[in-house]
Amino acid sequence: MKKLFYAFLFIILGVNFTFAQLSDRVNSPSTFKIGTRPVAGNWGIVLAPGYQDFKDMVSRIDGNDTTAVVNVLPVIALRMYKSDNLVLRIGIRSKTKNLKLAGTVLAPTTGGNYITELKYQRRNAELYITPGFEYHFSKSNILDVYLGASIPIGYFKENQTDYMRESDLTGFYSSVERKRFGLAYGFEGFVGIQAFVADLPFSIGVELGSTALGKLGKKWKVDSYSVAGGVATTQSYSTVNLDPNDVIDATAVGALVQLEHFSKLTAKSFYIDGMARITLSYYFNK
Repeated sequence: MKKLFYAFLFIILGVNFTFAQLSDRVNSPSTFKIGTRPVAGNWGIVLAPGYQDFKDMVSRIDGNDTTAVVNVLPVIALRMYKSDNLVLRIGIRSKTKNLKLAGTVLAPTTGGNYITELKYQRRNAELYITPGFEYHFSKSNILDVYLGASIPIGYFKENQTDYMRESDLTGFYSSVERKRFGLAYGFEGFVGIQAFVADLPFSIGVELGSTALGKLGKKWKVDSYSVAGGVATTQSYSTVNLDPNDVIDATAVGALVQLEHFSKLTAKSFYIDGMARITLSYYFNK
């Protein structure tokens, strides 16, 4: 994290040394409507991709996830300068993923019953709205340092469908559908630094901080349907659904909970993690 911060600091300082003519606070008449440092009454649009966003994009470029379609919308925020120092912001972030597998299984040479057809589909979606604020300390046109906070509020949902058919004489096949939907809430605290590019209404910077996020509704609602020998069986129950960051000791009771079926179940999580993102901003008058 420190290496990342120092690297961006070096880039920002280099940009501003190149455009040293902007080093004082006096704005010429040409500064705005297209200018450098925004002031009270100005607006800004911010694109702020984070570490995970870059990781997802690199994964797609490298072809590590060729079976899934991933759409990522990084944080896009609107800034409103209430004063030269106080900024209100509201952002939006979304992510969707769709994985689909289907195929016909080759018959084994040894004969006997075997699986003839398999289908699997998983769809994930997340959407967050993040209202917040920033307080900017410096009034210099070189570097702008600020503290900020935001409150992510949103939802997540996921659907999974399994289908299997066998070759036996009973005509066995089964279909299982798992669904979950839950609300998410949290808090972000961060420090930011940005540099204004030449005499243009742009800035580039970095935000570093921590994110706390809680999720409610971390359970599957499962509907199972199967047919064997002409007899249909239907079941509905709940199971625990864990995300990759929900680590449970394999020897703990929590590991067994994941294997059980429940008629009633409550599941939720809360975690705190570091946050790092690049900010690219464009400023304008309303």
